Amino acid sequence: MNQRKIIFMGTPKIAATVLQSLLDANIAIELVVTQPDKKVGRKQILTYSAVKEVAMEHSIPTFQPRRIKDDYQAILDIQADLIITCAYGQLVPDCILQAPKYGCVNLHGSLLPKYRGGAPIQRAIWNGETKSGMSLMKMASGLDTGPVCAVEEIDILPEDTSSTLFEKMGLAASHLILENLDRVCSLDCVYQAQDDALATYAPIIKKEEEHLDLSQSDQQIVNQIRALSSQPGAYVRLGKKKWKILAANYEAGNAQECGKIIGWLKDSYALSLHDGLLYIHQCQMEGKPVLEAKDFYNGQGRNFIGRIVE
Repeated sequence: MNQRKIIFMGTPKIAATVLQSLLDANIAIELVVTQPDKKVGRKQILTYSAVKEVAMEHSIPTFQPRRIKDDYQAILDIQADLIITCAYGQLVPDCILQAPKYGCVNLHGSLLPKYRGGAPIQRAIWNGETKSGMSLMKMASGLDTGPVCAVEEIDILPEDTSSTLFEKMGLAASHLILENLDRVCSLDCVYQAQDDALATYAPIIKKEEEHLDLSQSDQQIVNQIRALSSQPGAYVRLGKKKWKILAANYEAGNAQECGKIIGWLKDSYALSLHDGLLYIHQCQMEGKPVLEAKDFYNGQGRNFIGRIVE
């Protein structure tokens, strides 16, 4: 495999896991393509993507086009045999998809054709799915419409959040590409077309969706928290500020008015829902650091007991 020219395209931690796995298996990567550096946090610190961090550790050249549909010549110049993508973050133009000898393959975090789109992992949890998986597909011009050559199923446990499921998906993606790389780099690889009639979509989470909808059922509220933990975090409003609930568990019974802060119970900070209590373990008040529930309660949390969140 080291004689083949491979380009890797990806941006977040899940993609960095895959890239590291390829490098650990002594797969040579000619070029890494990732999103431009971003300013992060209140101090607006210029931050590299997780994939760029791995590339730099291994002295792999990186290419960071702002709009890949307009800026792609550096990719074509490599004359790659294969391009591997995982959570890159931009639609890849046809001229790139058609350039490599063995095409472009993508590692997508769902059991296609379910959950095509930019947030399949979060949407699966939000919708209460108990199974998901990673699909290895050949890229096509449509949104995650290409044929699939291999999948690996993953159980979604009740305690899973998007953070834990991303970790599982990263391991599954690494296993899939390493297990199938020789097959993909051959003209004999068989791809199975997706059934478009069964397709569902997982659009990227919008800002307004981060607001916790307390009109939902208790289970839907819990699923929304799990889906958005730990980033970007589901929030309610406490006074004029956003209060993010980042980790919690639910027990039916002892409910009071939905949205009422009950106080310190069972080593957690309790919030009433419709039919039970949400036991909060980690939270963050707007403009403040992330706190464990005990630290929050010992600080300003005591003052909020009896308040109704929105």
